[in-house]
Amino acid sequence: MKGLAELIVRGRWQAVLIIAAAGALTYVLPPMSYLAAAAVALVTLHIGVLPGLQVLGLAGAVTLLFYQLLGSTALLFNLLLVVLLWLPCWLLALVLRQTRMLGDALLVGALFGGCLLLAVYGYFGDPVPWWVARLNEFETALSEAGIHVQSLADKTLVTQIAALMTGVVVSSLFTGVLGSLLLARWWQSLLVHPGAFREEFCRLRVGSLAGLLTLGMMVLARVATGVPGALAAQLAMVMLVPYLLVGLAVIHSLVKSAGYGTGWLVAVYVALAFLPQASLLLAGGGLLDTWLDFRRRFSRDSTGGN
Repeated sequence: MKGLAELIVRGRWQAVLIIAAAGALTYVLPPMSYLAAAAVALVTLHIGVLPGLQVLGLAGAVTLLFYQLLGSTALLFNLLLVVLLWLPCWLLALVLRQTRMLGDALLVGALFGGCLLLAVYGYFGDPVPWWVARLNEFETALSEAGIHVQSLADKTLVTQIAALMTGVVVSSLFTGVLGSLLLARWWQSLLVHPGAFREEFCRLRVGSLAGLLTLGMMVLARVATGVPGALAAQLAMVMLVPYLLVGLAVIHSLVKSAGYGTGWLVAVYVALAFLPQASLLLAGGGLLDTWLDFRRRFSRDSTGGN
């Protein structure tokens, strides 16, 4: 990975070529989109804000020409890729470069995700009917294939799921942006100061004001009904994404300070991959860390015990 990072920052055209190639491969290998966004962020962090924007624009144009040959649907896909993944990742890299605070970059990302969610409601109105139609089409396709999903046959449950789908999509997109930013930061640490990223990540915290706003949005989602309640629940989803990373930072820090093996971390990531409840639990722990500061408490208890 260090060799790839060195190649990306070696020159503008090398970076453009790598990002454009990753963008082109995204059509068949979706995870490549995150690598492309991380490359944009790396150029921004390591070389400069303007070079990062230039590389983004040139690589986007090259990828746009490639997708133009594939048709209008692919062209729209590329535009969404650039606007909703590469550009936000460049913006967060800009914030991180200026503030040198990973937590600030996460908060700006949450603000972007919240604004995107509000823009969907403001421009398209209530998206629930659209999602209900898509879920019904999906259920019909499964039925024709001989697969029957009882939950999708329950119209009330389908409506409840549809009310949260926009928030799920935006939160997933936001998580991908943050993942690309963290990959870029790790690449930069390999180039400049190996091991620095681990220390920075283990110290990750988000301010108490953001925690209060997130908690307030969660309460509003519980007490409000109709569209306001659904919107509040989806905003809470977006605002909890940074706390998922804070929760991971707490786990990494505690495992490191306790001297446990990497098996504990592997178990956490396996749980996150296969148990949706694990993500919510970890995000809740990250939110509580805003006030309880688990790393300081456990570190102090460990020191006192010695």
